Amino acid sequence: MPARLLHVDLDAFFVEVCRQYYPELRNLELLVVGGRRDQRGVVQSASHAARRFGIHAGMPIAEAVRLCPQATFFQGSFAHYRDASHAVRAVLEDFSPTVVMASLDEAYLDFAGTERQYPTSLLAVAEQVRDTVKERTGLDASVGIGPNRMIAKMASDYAKPRGLMEVRAGWEKGFLAGLPLAALPGVGPKTAQRWAVLGLVNVHQIQQMTERELEQLIGADARSLKLRANGRGGTVLRPDRLPKSVSRETTLSRDLRNPEELERILALLTARVAGQLRDEQILARSVSLKLRHDDFRTVTRRRTLETATDLDAEIYRTARELFRSAFEDVRRRDRGVRLIGVAATNLGTAAEEDLFEAPERVRLRHLTQAVDKVRNKYGFDAVTPGSIVELRRKRPRS
Repeated sequence: MPARLLHVDLDAFFVEVCRQYYPELRNLELLVVGGRRDQRGVVQSASHAARRFGIHAGMPIAEAVRLCPQATFFQGSFAHYRDASHAVRAVLEDFSPTVVMASLDEAYLDFAGTERQYPTSLLAVAEQVRDTVKERTGLDASVGIGPNRMIAKMASDYAKPRGLMEVRAGWEKGFLAGLPLAALPGVGPKTAQRWAVLGLVNVHQIQQMTERELEQLIGADARSLKLRANGRGGTVLRPDRLPKSVSRETTLSRDLRNPEELERILALLTARVAGQLRDEQILARSVSLKLRHDDFRTVTRRRTLETATDLDAEIYRTARELFRSAFEDVRRRDRGVRLIGVAATNLGTAAEEDLFEAPERVRLRHLTQAVDKVRNKYGFDAVTPGSIVELRRKRPRS
């Protein structure tokens, strides 16, 4: 039996979550979430009205301001997004025993073995999923149905907003034939432009060519492109699959040259990363630092830890050492820093507490647990390291 997968994609997720928590945003048609208009971050999400001006996720805030200066620009809270995502997952688990969250705002559901219950179509259950998510979380969703992950996700993309689309086994080539190559996963704008010069623009052209003919034009990418153009994709969902990394980064509102100020920002980012690790009950064996100079030169440094951890202090200690090494290049080149980020990688599940753990680490863990309890009750900012408090005092008011 072919796989039967649902892809649930929450519409304008970051915008709608912010509207739920901040009533003053609810009646604003032109809303962009990701940062204030004076920040140099990127757009997380835009309201449907703002998207008509050409604003989209991943666009620099400054460009979005130029496209739609009358829009309201807002910086949301990751904790709110996380809680909303968990609430949606709880709804989806009522419909399928296998739910895999691909990100905060999208999920796959496995309906294999439901042929007797839904012999012809899954549209009816997809409608129930969409309506129940709206009823219990207040969030709109679009749902795509397909015989593999790629087709299900593309179907939900074309169903937006708040729509349903089903592509049954055997319909894949027809569904894809009329689409541009840029619509296929893994075909970015630069790749699509390079192939357009060769005369390859639409999916149906790839479907009609042999793999050998295609290889003569584009080389080693021919096989994977041919498979995607014919609608082939992965069908297995792994609910226990861990994320590849947990990271936070920020594009600074102004270029910074003061290493102490940058270290305070790094401490805040690290606290966010470590908090998420503990929320998801996973440990990191490696720490990565990302530093972008003001001329867009980007440097990354990575180090493997002796012991897997989810503790702020241990992750920050390594991140700070990586930063100090990387900042030497910034100083040597006489540049400023425009972006800084930290990532926890090489992730694994949290083990039972080590009975022979060093006393200092036990004390640190107990302190962290106490901090988490306060933050869970009163919010992340309820307990803040002194260095971060000093940073916020120095930060200019907007």
